[in-house]
Amino acid sequence: MVVLDELHSPVKLETMRLALGGKSLRLPNTMKLASLTDLSLEGIKIVKGGVHLLGRLVSSVSCPHLEKLRMSKLWLDFNEEIRLEADVLSELWVEHVNVMSLQLRTPHLKVLHIDSCHHKVLRVSALRLEELALFIPLGCTLRSLEVDGDLPCVRNLKLCLWSHLPPDPPDGEAENDAGMLLLKHCSSVTCLHITLDGRKSTYVDLIKSRVPHLPHITSLIVNVSFMLERHDFGVGVASLLTRFNNLRRLSMHLPSFLSLTIGHPMHEISMAHVQEVELTGLTGTDCELWFMKAMLASAAGLCKVAISFNPQCGQHLGKMDAFERMLLDEGMLTSHREALMLTCHSWASRNFWRLYALMS
Repeated sequence: MVVLDELHSPVKLETMRLALGGKSLRLPNTMKLASLTDLSLEGIKIVKGGVHLLGRLVSSVSCPHLEKLRMSKLWLDFNEEIRLEADVLSELWVEHVNVMSLQLRTPHLKVLHIDSCHHKVLRVSALRLEELALFIPLGCTLRSLEVDGDLPCVRNLKLCLWSHLPPDPPDGEAENDAGMLLLKHCSSVTCLHITLDGRKSTYVDLIKSRVPHLPHITSLIVNVSFMLERHDFGVGVASLLTRFNNLRRLSMHLPSFLSLTIGHPMHEISMAHVQEVELTGLTGTDCELWFMKAMLASAAGLCKVAISFNPQCGQHLGKMDAFERMLLDEGMLTSHREALMLTCHSWASRNFWRLYALMS
């Protein structure tokens, strides 16, 4: 067992990383780290009854100048709660930290990332947040998410959403409740990053029925989860794309064993303002090619397309030419090509940058 107050702590210590590889840590009742601005706690088992001391350690009472805090893989008594009150904290990363309740009062917090944490209750008071990421593990439903007021400064939001569930799931549609609440409170978001989980497309569609129209989103990044079954995730992706009508940039990252089969008519998906498209993890299937054609047909202002193929799939070898030919037929020019990558620009954008280079 490691005793924190027995560790050597320089008077002017500003940065501290404590990684114990799963060993136990006993926290002191009181400890002052007045000069500490950056703290990382990793791979630590907090002894029973020490959760409130952990909250005290990382709060302003012990670390009055703490600006950055990372807590990763901390083993705690799940039935307890962490209360973090930090007046100057600007960045907080919480990963694999499981407690019943996490309460944050962080008035100057700008970046908050919570990943792979089993919490039943999450309370957030951080009106100056600019970047927020919340990823709830599969099988864990956040029973209560409370946000103190709106989050008007958040521009970058990262969420995990379920695309489909059985008709009568045990928790109803609660799996997406936290994401829906954050979309409501973060009304100024311009960049949305979604990890899409789900089951069979024959299950209930949770996207189109619950996700509101989001005209303020101009950049969308979609990561398709490995949990989705082959040929089934296209419906969820299509449902998601119908929620946006002002996208400038679309980026989609696909698992190696999935295909892109779209079940919705493309006229329900607005690509009118899209200027840049990135697709990674392609396998060279006909449905991927069809999706590209349909998207290009409605994206009159498209300036750049970048695609890359999964190296584990040999199917793409005969399809690279087909993808390139399709883009050339739409008036684009090839600017870069490798064995697994292809980048094309529109004729107008290529001439603009050539003119810009000559004038610079």
